[in-house]
Amino acid sequence: MSQLKVNYKTIIQQRQLGDKLYVLEAIRSLDEAIDQVCEVLTDEEQKDPFAEDLCPYFGILWPASEALSIYLDQHSGLIKNKSILELGCGLGYPSLVATHLGGKVLATDFHPDVEEYFLRNCLHSSLACEYLRLNWRENQQDIGLFDIVMGSDVLYESKHPCEVAKGLIRFLKPGGKIVLCDPGRNYLQPFLEAMKIEGYSEQSEFITVQDKDLFVFLFAKDY
Repeated sequence: MSQLKVNYKTIIQQRQLGDKLYVLEAIRSLDEAIDQVCEVLTDEEQKDPFAEDLCPYFGILWPASEALSIYLDQHSGLIKNKSILELGCGLGYPSLVATHLGGKVLATDFHPDVEEYFLRNCLHSSLACEYLRLNWRENQQDIGLFDIVMGSDVLYESKHPCEVAKGLIRFLKPGGKIVLCDPGRNYLQPFLEAMKIEGYSEQSEFITVQDKDLFVFLFAKDY
């Protein structure tokens, strides 16, 4: 079932940040795409817990991804000449921005369809960025350590706060920083508390996208 192939209907979305136009191919309608997945799956496959992982949430340009991208563009000094890991990259907008700003970026996601869309968006935006399929909450694969680890809207399950905190920190070089954008989900506060327990302090600011105020946090280790 992990090799499920669905030809989603797509749209092209453009975003201008600074001197760069980013061209992103996204799924036209999430509801329509979920219906397409259900049409392809058998009744038995739809009962499989893994079926939820195949929902094409990756294919939407979410406000949190946009806000993280804007933050990176506004803090370009954080990115230039740094090694950067994006977890749960989806369409890859933040990774593309970080690449354009001079970072050496590894974009990762677990959904089997992400790589195709991510590489399309690299091509659309005339950028080259490395991609790896990775389940960062469970996979202990050694991919090295990074100056910056970033993600957007990753706190969407009750078990996530502590997992996310440890998962993000696991990939950091000593002295590295974490950049995380969140729309204010219920598990944000437990995550912030988990980061404090791990010895990290944060700076935060609001960025408004699509009439939504989103939090962007920059975490650094307390020494």
